[in-house]
Amino acid sequence: MGINVGPGLGLAVYDDKTIIPERASARLNLSTLNLSTSQPLNISQHIMAYIGIDLGTTYSAVSVIDQYGKATILPTPSGERLTPSAVYIGGDGTVLVGAEAKDMLQDEPDNVATFFKRYMGDSDYAFYAGEREYSAADLQAILLEHLRRQAEQVLGEPVRDAVITVPAYFNDLQRNQTVDAGRRAGLNVLRIINEPTSAAICYGLGQGTTADATPRRMMVYDLGGGTFDVTVLEVSHGGINVLATGGDHHLGGKDWDDMLIDYVAGEFRQEHGSDPREDFECYSDLLYNIEKLKIQLSSRESASIVVRSGGNRSRVTVTRDKFEEITRHLMSNTQSKAAEVLAEAGLQWSDLEGVLLVGGSTKMPMVENWVRQFSGKEPLRGINVDEAVCLGAVLQARIELESHRVLGIGGGRTQGIGGGAAGGMMRIRDVMSHSLGAIAVSDDGSHYVNSIIIGRNKPIPVEERRPFRHHTRPDGPNELEVYLTQGETREVQDVVVIGRYMFHDFAHVPSGETIIDIGYSYDTNGIVQVSGYQRETGMTLVPEKLPLPEDMTWLYGRPQGGSGRLSVVITIDVSYSMMGKPLSKAQDAAREFVRNINLNNAMVAIHAFSDTVQVMCDLTNDERTLTRAIGNMSLEGANLANPLKQATEVLEPQLACSKPVMIVLTDGMWTSKKNAIKTSDHCRAVGIDIIALGFGGADEEFLKRISTISSMTDLDHVVEQFGTIAQELNSKLVVSR
Repeated sequence: MGINVGPGLGLAVYDDKTIIPERASARLNLSTLNLSTSQPLNISQHIMAYIGIDLGTTYSAVSVIDQYGKATILPTPSGERLTPSAVYIGGDGTVLVGAEAKDMLQDEPDNVATFFKRYMGDSDYAFYAGEREYSAADLQAILLEHLRRQAEQVLGEPVRDAVITVPAYFNDLQRNQTVDAGRRAGLNVLRIINEPTSAAICYGLGQGTTADATPRRMMVYDLGGGTFDVTVLEVSHGGINVLATGGDHHLGGKDWDDMLIDYVAGEFRQEHGSDPREDFECYSDLLYNIEKLKIQLSSRESASIVVRSGGNRSRVTVTRDKFEEITRHLMSNTQSKAAEVLAEAGLQWSDLEGVLLVGGSTKMPMVENWVRQFSGKEPLRGINVDEAVCLGAVLQARIELESHRVLGIGGGRTQGIGGGAAGGMMRIRDVMSHSLGAIAVSDDGSHYVNSIIIGRNKPIPVEERRPFRHHTRPDGPNELEVYLTQGETREVQDVVVIGRYMFHDFAHVPSGETIIDIGYSYDTNGIVQVSGYQRETGMTLVPEKLPLPEDMTWLYGRPQGGSGRLSVVITIDVSYSMMGKPLSKAQDAAREFVRNINLNNAMVAIHAFSDTVQVMCDLTNDERTLTRAIGNMSLEGANLANPLKQATEVLEPQLACSKPVMIVLTDGMWTSKKNAIKTSDHCRAVGIDIIALGFGGADEEFLKRISTISSMTDLDHVVEQFGTIAQELNSKLVVSR
């Protein structure tokens, strides 16, 4: 079976210099596939076709625009319209892809990778074959190269440009890995598009759009071999507007297969007392043949399968009613997800024109019956459920290339998707099914939370900016670390940490505190972008994307330092030995601390001690109150009091909601040393840090004994040191491990 390629086929010219890939074959040489870099393979200057690729969990397909300007499935060299998404890698390095790989399931199931699309983005997944390890993305790259080579063999032209479909519920990691796999397979990935949106493009163009302003609202119910997506959208004369989307990339036809296997194995065990799933050869046969049984049940009321294990043989008959009974919970899961997405779109079932069924698994009669029951609508007709996603992908490829004006070679005009010239292209507005957030510290400082920045189902591209106050140091380094997430709750255990970004070397500002606007965005592919901007300097900041730490258990513990907030008590010696310049410098030092500490995240109290301890002001983040309290200090008596005790009484109740810190400045000997040591030991036990600075006649060894950190200074440097302490404490507020 072939395809007639005429002048209407969308083509483009490129100038890259390299060798044209050899004719496609089911057998691949892994040495030609780049499994270690994301750089695309180059192809020499030739006219090249563009394609759409439905990269499915169980089957994949390729589409092109034919000589009549219509989207059509490109058959394989052997005439098949679908290619099994299977990869075989033998012990000798032999690689088979597609139907040949699937046929090896019965003989060498351990060397055949299937359903790997489900594990995109999963660092724990690994397929071992031929003395090496393959990730899901590696296997997708092998499959994509096979599809590209097949297309080149049928078309007789090199292929570079492609639009690849992905489940709407894919997160940033999975989308990035899909794009990367395409590049490694020698493709220029024009765009990745959500599968339901791609199907809607196919349906919308096939049915035509209304000329008036009334949009046609519908739901796309996409149940494939390994994933489930549901999308609510509007199709109008101007284009397609996605309203809400959701899904589950671990729910698909494979789960129906697994339930059938469990049922058949149970029937066999009841008759013979042994479980055929524990028989390696028998289980391989079940995996291979159960799909045929499922397909038969879509056209018959009952079907049978022969099971042989341990010298026993049984013919197990399954009725359609029994099949629907044992998989009712799976259908219920799709119903719940559909209702959830409809609610997020702000619509009711009565607002929809109907439900568009997409994906091979929707051929099961139970799917159509369930959808009709819970929606009250007849399924929309007019598309091939196996091919709609793929056909929409090549139509989207034409949109992408028309928008870059690389079509119409030879001076001809190219038909636009909307039916007119290229200027009349259909507008596609998609959404992302995941909220984008960042790791933050809870309000009470006791744990980490997910702070949502861009809510789910906002149209893409979209960007939000958040200001972040950050203290800078003149001697650097000035850095800011951000952990990004995708998920819908504040609970960190329920979200996926998708990236770690570090902003480096932004400028120190005279005030010590800068404001950095961090931009978070989704591009048209649903891939996350992060940027930064320093307000004071106008400097654009490009973050470094760092690998996630292997150990992320810190995320579930108490934030480092106890909190993202500070409670600070500054207690200053006001005995008569501080008369004159010492007291004046001490007050200046306290004011310098207040100017430099980030009062958005800190509360400060001012104490003065001599014979007694005076509370000049309680914990506050009001700069004027603190400055006034510092100015009200006055001299009295000798160092008889234990200032640590009063400060501890203030700070200990704050342990649950902030990091408590005590700062002591003194110039003389203390009378109550034993009591102070006892109090400092208690502080150390409960987690209160003590920073002690001494000058003049202060007892250096005593200060070391009572403090977490101590230092001897002089009047010329005490102000600077208080400013430095404030900046160091600010740096502890940044979310980090």
